[in-house]
Amino acid sequence: MNILVLTPYIPYPPNFGGSVRIFHLIRQMSKLGHAMHLLSFREAGGAGDPKGLEPFCKTIKLISRSTSHKRFHQLTSLLSRRSFQWKFHYTDAMQVALDQLVRDQKIDLILVEFSQMAGYQFPAGVPVVLDEHNVEFDLLDRMAARESGAVRKYFNIVEAKKFRREELAACRTAALTLVTSERDGDLLREYAPGLRTATITNGVDCDQFARPAGARQPDTAVFVGATHYFPNEEGVLYFLREVFPLIKAKQPRFRFTVVGGKPPMSIVQLQSDAAQVTGYVNDVRPFMWESSVFVVPLRMGGGTRFKIVEAFAAGIPVVSTRLGAEGIPVENGRELLLADTPAEIAAAVLRVLADPGLAENLAGAGLKYVRRHFDWSVIGVKLNAALIGAVKPT
Repeated sequence: MNILVLTPYIPYPPNFGGSVRIFHLIRQMSKLGHAMHLLSFREAGGAGDPKGLEPFCKTIKLISRSTSHKRFHQLTSLLSRRSFQWKFHYTDAMQVALDQLVRDQKIDLILVEFSQMAGYQFPAGVPVVLDEHNVEFDLLDRMAARESGAVRKYFNIVEAKKFRREELAACRTAALTLVTSERDGDLLREYAPGLRTATITNGVDCDQFARPAGARQPDTAVFVGATHYFPNEEGVLYFLREVFPLIKAKQPRFRFTVVGGKPPMSIVQLQSDAAQVTGYVNDVRPFMWESSVFVVPLRMGGGTRFKIVEAFAAGIPVVSTRLGAEGIPVENGRELLLADTPAEIAAAVLRVLADPGLAENLAGAGLKYVRRHFDWSVIGVKLNAALIGAVKPT
């Protein structure tokens, strides 16, 4: 098939959640014989290198846009019936490019990455598959519930209501909606009974993350993620403010490292000799391989967490909140430890630090599980079957 992939940014290098998923889905579909065509925004001064996608894409078309005055546009969107999410991701230039590519390349299927990109007029007769990285209106609802600032809270409440209407309309008109977890599929069907979905989880290149031989740094924990993404920021702050002191009180040698690009000042100002904030690094794997435990203290978000499947592949024991492990059907005490309150999270981390046998069993079970269920080669086969099914009449 000729498959057009519509994305809000250039998905290379694959160094954060969304770009990892899009890159590997394109790569796997190319390996399975499909002609892939990428249509993406390129933000002024933004990151992204299309050369890394050239081996897997027959054509790459980039549309420039500016993201300046984003906060102003968020405020003014409160006066519009349309959500900020859709208005921000729509341009006339992208619509023109979309129409032209479908016509010139004889596109058989359009894969829309993120529901925010679903506000375009898609050519009649070409099946559209919507890839829901998260159920975005649900994420906005959760952010509003956690937000303490009045302005941001009000914005998220209003935005969630508007985007729920738009997102569900996009799902209903798509030939197929991809979700990253059964939970997300069930949630969408609550609002849109009978919606056609396929669960295509997030994954990991297990060989790339395989841990080399060597000792771990004792009494250490690590978090890896885009800390400028609000759910990650909130989770790291929760750990630093409420969990970290409890662990230090029992284990004074404990050290915590936060790895991720563009760390906000709220996190940077909490760093100390025992709490390091790295900012962007070229390779996150050594930080995972060297640490004793990987923590996922998330309290909002959706989809399937790259963090956990990558930690499993890297052979590091995981301690996560239940929401942080949402979408991954694992068993507490077998592949990871689940805990939600500060005292529970601290106790779980301390258990892993103090018990090498437990740490080894968790790491081994997690690695076995991720190789069986979450390697990108396994996920690629499932996606291929879903896309082929989407172009056939139901």
